[in-house]
Amino acid sequence: MTNSKEVIQQPIHGTPNDQNTYHFMQEKSTILVSGEQTNGEYCVVKVQEPPKMGPPPHVHDREDEMFYITSGSFTFFVGDEVIEAKAGDYVHAPKGIKHHFVAGNEVSEMFVTASPAGFDSFLRDLGKPVSKDADLPEAVPPTPEQMKELMKVAEGYGMKFLV
Repeated sequence: MTNSKEVIQQPIHGTPNDQNTYHFMQEKSTILVSGEQTNGEYCVVKVQEPPKMGPPPHVHDREDEMFYITSGSFTFFVGDEVIEAKAGDYVHAPKGIKHHFVAGNEVSEMFVTASPAGFDSFLRDLGKPVSKDADLPEAVPPTPEQMKELMKVAEGYGMKFLV
């Protein structure tokens, strides 16, 4: 069997800018490497999470997610495992496994790699473009209407929120 995808032959340099930064729910997310740049192989997103916040439990049917914590701390719930992660730690959430995370007592930051790509497009579809220097959005739980929209869009990306 041959692979029909083109091999990435150019260096990739991801820099936060006003075209790749979004407010997504309570997070500020910057798409540093997009699926378009990697022929759909992966994407990398820098995520800043406010204290005590995180996404609802969910499952990705298509991609694995890898998290590298750069500041603060997160509690990850992956399947039946509870993982306390701090700056310098790495967590892997395999596709098909229910997971979510909650930031610690301070604004926390991590890099999320999703393989294959798709999470970057999901962020673009639901996120609000903001300046790279924007503060975090207001840290409030999503409204029922926002959750309904999130769940509808997520379905198209092979994701299911379990609320």
